[in-house]
Amino acid sequence: MTKLIIYLNEPESTALKTLAEQEYRVPKAQASLIIRKELERLGMIEIEQESHSPLMQPPHPGAEGSMNGD
Repeated sequence: MTKLIIYLNEPESTALKTLAEQEYRVPKAQASLIIRKELERLGMIEIEQESHSPLMQPPHPGAEGSMNGD
């Protein structure tokens, strides 16, 4: 993995921190995601497949009820 230093002015830094908080990420991870998504959009890299993590999956049918099966 490559380490990259990026200089941001105050409004950009604040916006990145705000977005990272909204997305439950640290600012470094948020910046990495933004860069990757833009490179995908421009066709410079292949679009990464969706994660198969259980946290990224939609809820199972009938999961709207309470946690104890009521």
